[in-house]
Amino acid sequence: METYTIIKHGKSIQHCLDIPSEFLDKELEITIKPTRKGGGFRNKIELILEKNKGINPFESITDPVAWQKERRREW
Repeated sequence: METYTIIKHGKSIQHCLDIPSEFLDKELEITIKPTRKGGGFRNKIELILEKNKGINPFESITDPVAWQKERRREW
C-alpha cells in the first residue's frame, strides 16, 4: 500500500486535527496512507445496519426503566 509523507506547519492543520499547542509553531511530518476500499470499521457498521434495517431490538421492552435497572444489575 502506498504511503505519502508531507511536511506541514502545525498551525496550517490545526483546523482539522487536534494539535497540541507545543507543536503549533513547528513543522510536522505527516504520513498518510489510503484505506482499503470496502474495509474499515465504519463500513462494517454500515453493512450491519443496512442488513438489519427495520429490526427494532427494543420492541419487546414494555417498561424501559425496569429493563435498564435489570441490565445495570448484571454489571
